[in-house]
Amino acid sequence: MRKSAGVKFESDVLAFIDRLAREQQRSRSFIINAILRWYSKWLSEQQAKVEAEQDQPVIRL
Repeated sequence: MRKSAGVKFESDVLAFIDRLAREQQRSRSFIINAILRWYSKWLSEQQAKVEAEQDQPVIRL
């Protein structure tokens, strides 16, 4: 399902998105969605690493 979200971008961010869109021959929406999906996955991976490290002993030999 698609929903429109009125978002305002700073000029440097919009220029970056537009450049990526041109290079990839995709729309702004595609680029923004792809970046946010990647970031969501990355955050989940980082959280998993933090949780795994919490299970380790404090003092390592």
